[in-house]
Amino acid sequence: MPDLNVDEIPSGASVPVSADGVSPEVPDFAFDPTDPWTETFQKGLERAGLSGKRIYEVGIGTGINVAFLLRMCGAAHVSGSDLDPRLVVLAERNVRSLAPEEANLFHPVRGEVSLIDTEEAQARIAETDVIIACLPQVGDPGDRRLTAFRKAQSVELPEGAGEKADDHIAHYYPWAAFDEYPFNSVGLGLNEALLRRIRDQAPTAQVIMNFGCRIGTGIIFEMFEANGFRPEKLHSQIVRQDAGTDISFFVMLEKALRGTGLEKDLVCVFFADEDAASPLSASEAQDLLDRDPDTPLFHEVCVIRAVPVAA
Repeated sequence: MPDLNVDEIPSGASVPVSADGVSPEVPDFAFDPTDPWTETFQKGLERAGLSGKRIYEVGIGTGINVAFLLRMCGAAHVSGSDLDPRLVVLAERNVRSLAPEEANLFHPVRGEVSLIDTEEAQARIAETDVIIACLPQVGDPGDRRLTAFRKAQSVELPEGAGEKADDHIAHYYPWAAFDEYPFNSVGLGLNEALLRRIRDQAPTAQVIMNFGCRIGTGIIFEMFEANGFRPEKLHSQIVRQDAGTDISFFVMLEKALRGTGLEKDLVCVFFADEDAASPLSASEAQDLLDRDPDTPLFHEVCVIRAVPVAA
């Protein structure tokens, strides 16, 4: 990302930099903050009216969203945690560089935190107005139960998909570990687990989450409603499918429903173009990748705000 002066940043610009033109630090193990997912998420956050709100981010990554919330959205303060403890340290450095005047308003929860499963994280969540998150929606290709599912559907794991990159946990989650959650069957187990924890720990807090809509927004909305939230879409855009994320999971979902009469209940949606004029099923998209791994594919990413029904 090129260095920019803060005076050159237009209203609503994503991925903020400091007044000194400092770019964020992004080692290989961190998700790229210039990714279109981040841009989409930040546009949604800007529309959410977060001025003066106390915010907790599950999965703070590089700290780019923290800096954006403090500098561009006027958050009262931001807490957050991550499964990778290195990212908390990285986020602190980046926030000090990108938002030096607001850095004292960032209160990270240090160490390895899965979702919000530590006492400190839960104490912070209990004092929070809004929880934000962008969590993986694809099971780890090496997961034993997912491997069995793939074998049962006669779906091959694409070459290279099983190799673990440094930022592996930013793309995949341990599918079998969340099998008690009904929406795990469509890749939303990690997200549903978070929603249930939020209802327990912060029953009046709003939730803002960023999703890849490869399974359609209808099922994502159903997950929120089934867990006691009323969802609305804040923002969406068409982005290119990340070449590092395996899509054979979605092919398996389609194959598993064939001949059951439930095919219309789950329609995976990809596109052959960034204008979303040429829709593709997951199977059609995978066929294109099998012929040419560099084939550009696209899908919708959307930001959803959800309010607890009781509130």
